[in-house]
Amino acid sequence: MTINTGHRYRALQDLNITCMTSWSAPFTGGYERVLPAGEIFRIINDPPEKATAVYADAENYKKLHKTFIPLSDRMRFIFYRGYYLCIKIKDIEEKCESLDSD
Repeated sequence: MTINTGHRYRALQDLNITCMTSWSAPFTGGYERVLPAGEIFRIINDPPEKATAVYADAENYKKLHKTFIPLSDRMRFIFYRGYYLCIKIKDIEEKCESLDSD
């Protein structure tokens, strides 16, 4: 399975992920979360050689936003810029199905 920018995957089982927060200040935060089985995500960067994880955007961004990111972060309108997922490549290969043809 080749994991490249733009490829879409569906989680076949719950995935332990890191939900990264993006800020307009020199800071990045994150939370350990579970991406539920059935959720779809899109890869946002080609993983470098020997990478163990890759960044992705959740297709169901708005719904997951409320459960993944605490209100205290979401309410910091001036600085908070959203979230993205960090998913282990091994989990994508073993626990997800590709929705794109290679």
